[in-house]
Amino acid sequence: MSAPFSGHDPRLESAAVSDDSVQRVHARLLQEKPQPEPGGYAFAPLMLLGFMSGLILFCCIFLVHNRGGFDPLVYNGQIDPKASSNVSVELTVPEMIAKGQSAYAQTCIQCHGPAGLGQPGAFPPLAGSEWVNGSEERLIRVLLHGLKDQIAVKGEAFTSSNKMPAFSAAPYLWKDDKIAYALTYVRQAFGNTSGPVSVDKVKEIHAATADRKSEWTQAELPAQ
Repeated sequence: MSAPFSGHDPRLESAAVSDDSVQRVHARLLQEKPQPEPGGYAFAPLMLLGFMSGLILFCCIFLVHNRGGFDPLVYNGQIDPKASSNVSVELTVPEMIAKGQSAYAQTCIQCHGPAGLGQPGAFPPLAGSEWVNGSEERLIRVLLHGLKDQIAVKGEAFTSSNKMPAFSAAPYLWKDDKIAYALTYVRQAFGNTSGPVSVDKVKEIHAATADRKSEWTQAELPAQ
């Protein structure tokens, strides 16, 4: 006769489940952070993306405003150690001409042209000009303070509507050495063969005419 069924299998161990163990399991589950749902966005990556986008935009704007037309002839004296240093550096004439050529290509070429021929009736020529090859003092004064009213160059009249600006004043603010380099270049370029203009000579004329507030007229300047 078989033994009565008791409902207990001796091969199975007791689960030994208690209220404390159940509470611990629930607490652990509550501490776990839920996984983000598919398609959701976290705040930190969005903030980083916005920062990087703004940085790229700023760099593009800076590049556009400071590209200098990507012209290798554009010269920035502010980043030249020799030009920005307080120590006076003596340059050779070829070095002065090279710097003067850069200054000319940056500004002067717009009116006087790449060959120094100017424009008839509007902008006087520099090639073979008696102004360029004549008195260096007169030439220095013209660049320092500008030139107005009608002038005559190589027998041709040029009207006052296109007056020469003062390069020592805003917006140009050329230093004395840059003026010397530019003048040395134009006196040696375009077929001209006149001597260089020293930085000391420009400083001397600049100091002597420091009170000048307006452009010169041809009558005010020495012919020789």
